Amino acid sequence: MKRQIQILILTICLLTISRQLFSQESNKKHFFKEVGWTILLPSDFHVLDSAANAAKVEHGRKEIEESAKVKYDYSATKTLIAANKDAYNYFTATIEPFDTTKERFDVFHKQEDLDHYKTYTDLAPTAKIDTSTTSIIIDNLVFKKFHTTLTFVKENLVMHIISLSKYYKGYDFSMRYASIDPVSKEQIESMLRHSKFKKK
Repeated sequence: MKRQIQILILTICLLTISRQLFSQESNKKHFFKEVGWTILLPSDFHVLDSAANAAKVEHGRKEIEESAKVKYDYSATKTLIAANKDAYNYFTATIEPFDTTKERFDVFHKQEDLDHYKTYTDLAPTAKIDTSTTSIIIDNLVFKKFHTTLTFVKENLVMHIISLSKYYKGYDFSMRYASIDPVSKEQIESMLRHSKFKKK
């Protein structure tokens, strides 16, 4: 079961991040000019390194494509940041150009949520899975929030996976974080609550 949960974590991470993870400076404050967003990463979270994760990402790609029966094209996706505290608590944010004249943003993300749910059920068949869709406000911007809770009864483990999405400045701006403990989850959510957007 431990291996199953590790594969699930890798797969969930890949659903949001691009193949090319990257190292950033050790400074915990990060500014992303494309969306004018500033965050202060929790002190015990570390930006992921591409060299250390390349093999895992490729393995996760294969798991997704086999499970969801779809092909994911990450060529236009840019990872703003991918960071983790440990193997089970992480945060990612990405942007990808999105043409609203060709596709409705809400319809696209509804299907993406269904694809994610299918992947979770395939990779964790013994887990009890609950989902909810609401919204969250970050610095006066409204993001759609898709919350998945996976309960592994035998392992006495509860995993929270939260996906946030918004059409912003021509991008599909998405964030995803996962946690198995309340402290790490609150660290990430506090970071988001206190993050700022440069509106102009």
